[in-house]
Amino acid sequence: MSYGALDRTRETSGIFTRDRRTMWLLGLFIAVGCAVSVGITVVAGSYDYGVLIAAGGLLLAVPGVALVIKAAPEGIAAARALARNWTWWHPLWFFIYFSTLVFRIRGVDAAAQNPLDGYAMLRVLPEAFVSMALITRLILKKPNWLGSLFRGIPGAMAIYCLVCLATTGWSVNAGWTAYKSLEFLADVSLLAAVVASAEGFFTYENLVDWTLTFYGISLVGVWLNLPIWPTEAMDGGRLTGVMPVEASNSVGTSGAVLSIISLCRLLPVFGKAKNRAWYTLLLMFGLASMILSKTRNAEAAFIFAVFVIIVFSPRLKKVSLWGGLALAPVVALAVMMNDRLTGYAGNFVLEVVNRDQSSGAVDTLSGRTGWWAFGLEQLAKHPFTGLGAYAAGRFAVLGKLGVGAAAMMHSDWIEILIGTSFWGIIPFAAALLGAWWYLFRCIRSEIFTPEQRQLALELFALLGMLTLHSFFNDELAWHCPLLYFAILGYAEFIRTYPKIQLKPGLQLRRLRFTESSVSEVPLNLVRKTVN
Repeated sequence: MSYGALDRTRETSGIFTRDRRTMWLLGLFIAVGCAVSVGITVVAGSYDYGVLIAAGGLLLAVPGVALVIKAAPEGIAAARALARNWTWWHPLWFFIYFSTLVFRIRGVDAAAQNPLDGYAMLRVLPEAFVSMALITRLILKKPNWLGSLFRGIPGAMAIYCLVCLATTGWSVNAGWTAYKSLEFLADVSLLAAVVASAEGFFTYENLVDWTLTFYGISLVGVWLNLPIWPTEAMDGGRLTGVMPVEASNSVGTSGAVLSIISLCRLLPVFGKAKNRAWYTLLLMFGLASMILSKTRNAEAAFIFAVFVIIVFSPRLKKVSLWGGLALAPVVALAVMMNDRLTGYAGNFVLEVVNRDQSSGAVDTLSGRTGWWAFGLEQLAKHPFTGLGAYAAGRFAVLGKLGVGAAAMMHSDWIEILIGTSFWGIIPFAAALLGAWWYLFRCIRSEIFTPEQRQLALELFALLGMLTLHSFFNDELAWHCPLLYFAILGYAEFIRTYPKIQLKPGLQLRRLRFTESSVSEVPLNLVRKTVN
């Protein structure tokens, strides 16, 4: 009788489990259906061919819902894995992300008169909490991260921060320069603390995934704004974040990041693909966000990432070569039959590049060249000192030009140059070049495991995007480039990766692996050493 009761309990539990799963799937189906309906309604009234786009959306809705249902368990499993490996730096990294959110736009005069308004405290308080936590952990030596702060790639960034802080003495706005420099130094200190407490490759893999989660959250927030503020969210026909405020360029960057990482993990050069449904969904989500934001830098960066994947993948190189040879006769025949096709293709490319702007706006890079030229004129008056880090661009250039709503010069390199002269450029560029070199070294070296090389390839592609953006936006030197910092952290891991030095008799000369890094030693290298 007891066995029968136990069987009935199991059967009842199974029924409840199936019912609960059915309700989850039903709720997910309803939510996706509502989102699709709202999206189609907004698109149908926002574009000239909105009805056709809406019809295409309806055709794709059913396979899209099927993909969401299949991808949801994979996404939930990834989230659970991230939660199981939660450690002390995860909340601090989140606080840094939260402090970057913008809830209002104000001009130069308002920023100068009342730098610490209510919304500014949403940025200051999380940063203050992170700083206090880092100081406490330094005192308790959990970990003692001060050595990591002034060594290697984080050390170059710390020197850059000290240079910025030194410009306070002659800054056009000393208080602004001092706070921004200390704020960025706190960000770099958190990176150094993560590096000092890292337990091997797994820590950096976890750090990258946690950072990518923020990009996904920000894009979900942007899309949730769309049905609430449809006009503001499609400002000028470009997808934009309303609350919190997120510029179209930032939306395009987030979409490009998710698209690049998803493409790399769907077509891995090293190892095998995992969670195909989840990364397919992320790829579609990222591409849709990038395309609707009409961000040319992001689109160019995505093309660069595809090129990187092809270059490092022998299989994809062959597919590209033979595919190109197969398509060449078809394209040539089509052009011979209709010589206007090349003109149509050229006009399409020009329309994408121009983005409905006038020729003057395109020639001046949306007004950037005028800002940069005036900034260099101001720098010429102080060529050896600059005008103060983080304050020169906003108060000495944009304020005088009457562009009060702009907070930055839309170029990391111009911003650093006019703020710190060449003194800040040197350590900042050293950190960037070091990251490029060590990631490339990891990709090409067989000392590293396939998982380590694959992550290096993914970050190599993302670093290409960030480097391209740094010439036209503030991506690397403005609070806080979390993705760039995660890349720098992994590059530092590669720089200090334990090396095996062999004697002539193929015996181990030195073994510096920790317990967590033993599993990261390539098996073929271990076999060669033992034999």
